[in-house]
Amino acid sequence: MVYRSSKKYDVIIIGAGIGGLTCGALLAKNGFKTLVIEQHSIPGGYCTSFKRNGFVFDAAMHFSEGLGEGGRFYQILKELEVEREIELHKIDPLYRVFFGDESFSVSADLNEYISILSKKFPKEGKGISELFETIKRLKKETEKLPTPLRIWNKIFVPLKFPLIFKYYKKTFAEMMADYIEGVRLKAIICAGWPYVGLPPSKISAIQMAGYLYSAHFEGHYYPKGGTQVLVSTLAKALKKYGGELQLSTKVTKVLVENNKAVGVETAKGNKINAKYVVSNADARQTFLKLIEPGKLNCKFLNCLNQMEPSISFFQVWLGVDMNLRDKGVTESEIFCYPSYDLDYVYDSCIQGKFESGCGIAIPTSSDPGLAPENKHIVSLIYPIPYDYKERWRTENGKRGGSYRKLKDEIKRQLIKTAERVIPKLSEHIILSEAATPLTLERYTQNSKGAAYGWASIPDQSGTSRLQPETPIKNLYLAGHWTTSGGGTITVAISGKNTAEMIIKVHSKSSP
Repeated sequence: MVYRSSKKYDVIIIGAGIGGLTCGALLAKNGFKTLVIEQHSIPGGYCTSFKRNGFVFDAAMHFSEGLGEGGRFYQILKELEVEREIELHKIDPLYRVFFGDESFSVSADLNEYISILSKKFPKEGKGISELFETIKRLKKETEKLPTPLRIWNKIFVPLKFPLIFKYYKKTFAEMMADYIEGVRLKAIICAGWPYVGLPPSKISAIQMAGYLYSAHFEGHYYPKGGTQVLVSTLAKALKKYGGELQLSTKVTKVLVENNKAVGVETAKGNKINAKYVVSNADARQTFLKLIEPGKLNCKFLNCLNQMEPSISFFQVWLGVDMNLRDKGVTESEIFCYPSYDLDYVYDSCIQGKFESGCGIAIPTSSDPGLAPENKHIVSLIYPIPYDYKERWRTENGKRGGSYRKLKDEIKRQLIKTAERVIPKLSEHIILSEAATPLTLERYTQNSKGAAYGWASIPDQSGTSRLQPETPIKNLYLAGHWTTSGGGTITVAISGKNTAEMIIKVHSKSSP
């Protein structure tokens, strides 16, 4: 059976997150007739913004790495010729972390950071330098690793990629033990673990090293006007090269003939043909809902069902009428932990001990224009499971009074916790919003509100993660469910890699 539509595309991309837009824009620039389809009314996925009474709140992203000149994200924007169309604020320090009554500021300058750490822990100076040098070398190896990794490539991994071979099945705690001894120092280095969703004892060494490289070698940057500006820049690049973006349109099926993707069908019954289909959407929905039963083998589906999604978040957005600098709060990002024991911190999150700590983002420290004059934005972030309290006390899947009551209770608890860092915060709130993992799932369609795709444990990282190629010919993946994992820069790189893969395949098949 042949599916027909009024228009035929070279590529259809499902999902207008960073990965999908990057992939689409690069393909369009290379002459592919490209359509990006997004179920939400705005593009961006987790990288969106929303407005309330003059405040511009970021949905989930607080910054991106690699946007500075020479950075990997910058290079993508430069390739798309839009690198000058976005104004950036460099975040320095990267963040401040509180461990009980002690605090530590993490400088954006790597040499200064290493120097400060070495003075604070003089016996560890050599190990600190060696750790960051290893992170740099490890990143260079991962960039040279072929995508996809074929069987014959794997034979040469121990020789060509010795650090990857050494650490790809290890946690970052195991990797760090080769260089660092002190518990306090380890906690400071890994204080940003919520950016990857797992503490060092659980996170893949490759994944955590990748974040630390991005942060310390490329830096954190905030787009002036909010994170939606970054999305808008990519969307503009897509349209600049003739690509199309279709919003408020839900894809309900990937059309497959003879084990080859040939297009998509939307909720309105429109069937749209394409030579290639890229899913930047949730992996489980892609394979379990968008593809008809019987099109995929049982072994692949069993592996998919056994994979573990990442943790989600509870988030609070506050508009406040206080001068934070008068309170001594000058940083854009803050972590508030009860102790140096990061495993205890993570376990507290899993159990919902909201009094233990939280993450605090203050984007108006970088960009005051996000709020009315003399006002600030304070966002509170707390990693938490999707199934907390019997799926957030929903009633037969519906959000009723019990759900709203629990949501309000947690919001109040997190505000109280944040007052350890921002005294009397609760007295200055003029606007508040909150979201549970169910909210994240509803707006992005990510299974269980997963913040980073699959959990980045060693068994689910790198080549153990879903690859851009799929068992269905001409169906590809991009985004945080694939090899690169979660994070703004990683999904952008994922989109770039997938685009390059399609360009290569297409050039070989063209007469």
